[in-house]
Amino acid sequence: MGMRGFLKVGLVAAVLVSMPVVAKAADPNPPYRGAPPVPLAYNWTGFYVGGHIGVGSDGDTGFLGGGQAGFNYQVNPQWVIGVEGQFSGTTIKDSVRATFFAPGVVGTAGADASLDWISTFAVRAGWTFDRWMVYGKVGGAWAHVSADAFAAVGSLSARVTADATSSGWMLGVGTEYALRDNWTVKIEYNMLDFGGDLDDKVHIVKAGLNYRFGFNPAPVYSRY
Repeated sequence: MGMRGFLKVGLVAAVLVSMPVVAKAADPNPPYRGAPPVPLAYNWTGFYVGGHIGVGSDGDTGFLGGGQAGFNYQVNPQWVIGVEGQFSGTTIKDSVRATFFAPGVVGTAGADASLDWISTFAVRAGWTFDRWMVYGKVGGAWAHVSADAFAAVGSLSARVTADATSSGWMLGVGTEYALRDNWTVKIEYNMLDFGGDLDDKVHIVKAGLNYRFGFNPAPVYSRY
């Protein structure tokens, strides 16, 4: 075979090798692999602890402060469920004083009642918008009340003290925002109802800061 024959064979081989490449490039219907899942920026799952301050009222208004701890679990890209317990000391107090007159004597009487602390344990359910979450909560509530009553007539006086812990239920709504991977801030309203044990329902507005342990930077993916 001469030089011309070798050139023909080489040209035919080059054409045969290039045909699959050209055919693949010209294929108008390449195989569909689907769009990659879209990651969300924040994963709410995990244990957390934190603190809060606020104001409360049962007819008389005072300050409160304390701590909370809980667990969140992100069910899907939007829903978060969890549990949370909290404890708060309060300055909510009510006082009454009276002076009475009897023949030849003047008497005084009074009483002080204070809401020493409140505690709740509730289930939370939230809807997330990336780093924002709005949530509601429902659960049990406990409160400790102490009272001190006295009376004095002339040189005679008497004093009685008592304390009790009441139980009831609570509702709450709030919103929480993730500042960084482990830190979140929240503002929340609670209504605590103790039935006939306390004269009034307790209404609370508070702001809090939470730290979440074991943050997992792996994003949550959409199913769609």
